[in-house]
Amino acid sequence: MHQVLYTGFTQIIIFMLHIVNHYSSVVLLVAVIMTACATKKNPNDNAPTGSAPFAIGEKPLIADIDNLGRVYVVNARNNIINYRPDLTEQYRYAVRKAGAITTLDVTNPLKVVAFIDDFNQVKILDNTMSIITELDLSTKFSDVSACGVTNDGNLWIFDPVQFKLIKIRDNGTVIFETSNVNDFGMMDVKISDIREKGNYVMLCDRNKGFYFFDNLGQYLHHFPVTSGIKSVQFDGKNVYYFSGTGLKSYSVGLKEVLMIGYPLEMNKPGLMYVLYQGGNYYEVNKSGINMQKKG
Repeated sequence: MHQVLYTGFTQIIIFMLHIVNHYSSVVLLVAVIMTACATKKNPNDNAPTGSAPFAIGEKPLIADIDNLGRVYVVNARNNIINYRPDLTEQYRYAVRKAGAITTLDVTNPLKVVAFIDDFNQVKILDNTMSIITELDLSTKFSDVSACGVTNDGNLWIFDPVQFKLIKIRDNGTVIFETSNVNDFGMMDVKISDIREKGNYVMLCDRNKGFYFFDNLGQYLHHFPVTSGIKSVQFDGKNVYYFSGTGLKSYSVGLKEVLMIGYPLEMNKPGLMYVLYQGGNYYEVNKSGINMQKKG
């Protein structure tokens, strides 16, 4: 009798051990599968959505840098976003019911000029991306193709109907204007960018190059570029521009061109252009922006 009970008890123990071993195997199998999945995980999966692998995760339509190293981005939602030199967001301004921003002039960080070509409108912002004033150029000009800030806080515009470079106040009042630019050989130009810095006013036709005037609107000379200009920067002495042949600088005074080597891949997917400021390189990609520090 005792032998039968002992044998039955032994069988129960063996049965329970089989069950434990079975579930241990299942747990082990699940652990192995999870480990295998983890090893195949993309290294960027833990990064914040929309930012990896870029320091600035906003998708830029326009990007520029001021002389303080602050980065400005215009995104597809027509927001102007200002970033500190360490590329952390600082301020933003949303442009609504006014059409897409065409160009952004950040030459003067205290007076940022956003130009909306389709509606001939200008929005002027301070250094906190707060609106200072708005100007509807169509009330006084039939068409304007470019707008930028002047050294003294007024505005330059280019009128392709009158073929003139015109200096105006914030209310649209004309201060002075050039004679017909056709007289200077500027035939069939499509001026899209105006920058004033130092003693020069720079006008850019992105398929023909750069035209230089002095602060009083006197024509100086033309520097031709025919490889398709994608970005324009001007510090008063040099024009930095990115085209189909790479990043270059042009000395206005010396009339010399220099190729700027940079530690970035020219053929990287999505690369729009490269900006240059203070020796640092800024890769502007369709998906975001990265900075490569000098040295």
